[in-house]
Amino acid sequence: MSDEKVRWGIISTANISNWGFIPAFRQAARGELVAVASRDRATGEDFAGRHEIPQVFDSYRAMLESDAIDAVYNPLPNSLHAEWTIAAAQNGKHVFCEKPLGVDAGEVERMASACADAGVLLFEAFVFKCHPQSHKLRELVADGAIGEMVQMQAHFSFYLERPTDNIRLNKDLAGGALMDVGCYPITFARYVYDREPVAVTAECRIDPDYGVETHTSMVLDFGDDAHAALVAGFDAAGGRGATILGQQGYIEVPNPYHPAEQSSFALHKGEGEEVFSFETGTQPFAPAIEHFNDCLLDGAELMDDAGGAAATMQVIAGALESARTGRRVEL
Repeated sequence: MSDEKVRWGIISTANISNWGFIPAFRQAARGELVAVASRDRATGEDFAGRHEIPQVFDSYRAMLESDAIDAVYNPLPNSLHAEWTIAAAQNGKHVFCEKPLGVDAGEVERMASACADAGVLLFEAFVFKCHPQSHKLRELVADGAIGEMVQMQAHFSFYLERPTDNIRLNKDLAGGALMDVGCYPITFARYVYDREPVAVTAECRIDPDYGVETHTSMVLDFGDDAHAALVAGFDAAGGRGATILGQQGYIEVPNPYHPAEQSSFALHKGEGEEVFSFETGTQPFAPAIEHFNDCLLDGAELMDDAGGAAATMQVIAGALESARTGRRVEL
């Protein structure tokens, strides 16, 4: 393995860097956080000082054009992911981008093409895909530990106080519950089934004051009479979780999307229960960051490509269309 380190920069001082990306980045061995870009110099300097980042750029483009970095973390609002991911690619920078990758499947495809043309890697930050909990979960399902998988349930919801200027409800920034929390159970269901759904049926609530969807219930049809019932929204408490149902047993997953330093799930079969526990000693983002570093330094194969992100966007578009028309939408 290479002894080099990947030099990272962060595009903006978005809050997710404070609690999600940076604490986990410090636990990854093969990267070095060298720069942050902010449109406000004082904000950038304050952020850099708190996180011991040596260089501050006054604009996103200035950082992307710099030879000081190899890769960027893009935590910008959804509507800006494509613009700055493409700009990064055009400057030869690899991109670790927040989810969802783009605002629709076409935008995701343009991002992927720009990165492929530039010879840089693009990773959508669904970090659960790099965690040993998820790998074991999919292995058990594939090996028939619960028999044939026929159904699953997954949810991600919380109550968002209003009125608010939170970007999650900003229509111009591609807000809405499906784009924010809904993409998690959709991506998790696709990951567990290890194939794409063929259709979606959904009901949504559109907030009259904000013009975006604030809670959705949907059923994904994976073919062969296999379904996933998914719930996501900003209108009710509920947290997150998933249950995977097979003909001979079921698996309960308390924390499917951001497995923590200690995580577990339980497999139920007959009268028995088997608990699978995982102690990574790292925060949720860390395995994904280290995987990205390994891809850049050692040529490891990227665990997922942008095709998965485009598929998620097709499901979101289908769910909104189904809710609008009252019909099942083929995907």
